[in-house]
Amino acid sequence: MGGGEIVSFTTLLSPPEGFRSPLHIALVDLVGGARLVCHGDKTQGLKIGSWVAIEAVGNIYYFSHLGALDRAKLFWRRAGRAGERMSAIAQSLAKRAWKGRLRGES
Repeated sequence: MGGGEIVSFTTLLSPPEGFRSPLHIALVDLVGGARLVCHGDKTQGLKIGSWVAIEAVGNIYYFSHLGALDRAKLFWRRAGRAGERMSAIAQSLAKRAWKGRLRGES
């Protein structure tokens, strides 16, 4: 399906009936601009602003962590011409660096 950026996430240790514990849930800003609530296999190491891949299984959406190389591959597949692809990758890396600077991360 694509990918997006984590807006918020939580782990429910006592999930609603019909779900297994622990239930990992994230709110994700998709690349196209929409927001989606989805399940994941873990939230360990996840933080606001992390990039995740989104996959649909039936009508349930799942997230998984994306490393720098995985993000580049995602943008490469999604963007149009080679110049647009490189621009999308550069913008993603710059946005990530800028967010880190605003939060005081190194």
